[in-house]
Amino acid sequence: MDKFFKQTIVAVIAVVALLAGRWLWQTNTPQIPTNIPAVGIVQVIEHPALDQTRQGIMDELADAGFAPSKTIQSFYESAQGNPALATQIVQKFAGQKVNVIVAIGTTPAQAAAQVTHTTNIPVIFASVTDPVGTKLVIDPKKPEQNVTGVSNFIEVERQLKVFRKILPSMRRLGVVYNPGEANSVTLLEKMQAATKEEGIALVTAPASKTSEVLTAAQNLVGKVDAIFVNNDNTALAAFDAVAKVGSENKIPVFVSDVDCLNKGALAALGPDQYQLGRQTGRMIVKILKGEKNPTSLPVEWPEKVTLKLNLDVANRLGIQFLDELVSEAEQFGN
Repeated sequence: MDKFFKQTIVAVIAVVALLAGRWLWQTNTPQIPTNIPAVGIVQVIEHPALDQTRQGIMDELADAGFAPSKTIQSFYESAQGNPALATQIVQKFAGQKVNVIVAIGTTPAQAAAQVTHTTNIPVIFASVTDPVGTKLVIDPKKPEQNVTGVSNFIEVERQLKVFRKILPSMRRLGVVYNPGEANSVTLLEKMQAATKEEGIALVTAPASKTSEVLTAAQNLVGKVDAIFVNNDNTALAAFDAVAKVGSENKIPVFVSDVDCLNKGALAALGPDQYQLGRQTGRMIVKILKGEKNPTSLPVEWPEKVTLKLNLDVANRLGIQFLDELVSEAEQFGN
């Protein structure tokens, strides 16, 4: 049996297995009762920021009268950073005919948009950095598909100006990012433009999965004055590793996730993830109550942006924050 024939047989078997698995999933997916609205929540990966977003969503739903297991059915699954798993989860929710699919993170949002393209199931996303660049919407003010939500985007220029005030001597900035994550690639492009404008050299350290984050951070030692983890879900999920490298080598670590401050970041400028979840929840409520549909809900951006400073880390690094920053920021430590 020649090599080509073997490869053909393997390919045919793989396709048949995939189609059979999909058929079994669809035919065996338990249908949910229709008398109580159902929400399927899929999160790209579990880490504190996105967990806070999800909690904000659930609290907003509860406050609006949609109490889990009483007046609403909620189903939650993590895609564990795996795009294929995100698609399978969304297919499952679609098969269950949930009333709304909530996608936390870019990868599950893209999967949800693709799977529900030919259905009438609304998709509400949260913590998606670039909804236009990832083709979730064409015009944020007038969503044309059945998809809308809340972005977690903060202008990179704004973040850099704050970090430069904290570390005026910063000339080389390292960034840990996942090249396979669409929002991370978009942010990297924006950071490249912003750092060039600020006269800062950007040094990249790719990490395609959480197990690679430590090595990526270590590769920046001796090459940068500071490390920045922007809205990259892979790096944020393994932020402890980045903070460890920063602490051991006396490298300041900046982050966009304010919930990472107690893990060793020097400073964070980013959205309040819990409030972003509440913001997303208000969108979902309008859908569930029949007041709105996704095409009549423009994409929203964070209502609250927070600056947090870690006094303990600053003391260890011998850094003194400017009074103007201290006055506007929330402080952590003594």
